[in-house]
Amino acid sequence: MGNTRRGGATVRPRSSASTVVLLVLPCITAMAVPLYARTEPRLVGVPFFYWYQFGCLIVTVLCLSVALRLHPEDK
Repeated sequence: MGNTRRGGATVRPRSSASTVVLLVLPCITAMAVPLYARTEPRLVGVPFFYWYQFGCLIVTVLCLSVALRLHPEDK
């Protein structure tokens, strides 16, 4: 399977697969409720749940930024 043409730009299948992984990763981490459905350990008095959610937000921003940079022609 070679490169495919889409909108005049060449899209490599490998970068498309890595983009899918980058877009699915934040969804999986947010849906893994048993990992973060607890209050302990606390960090600076804030329950683990809130720190995990904040971490998921940062991971989501990073993944979306990398996915966008993999496909600059789709802007």
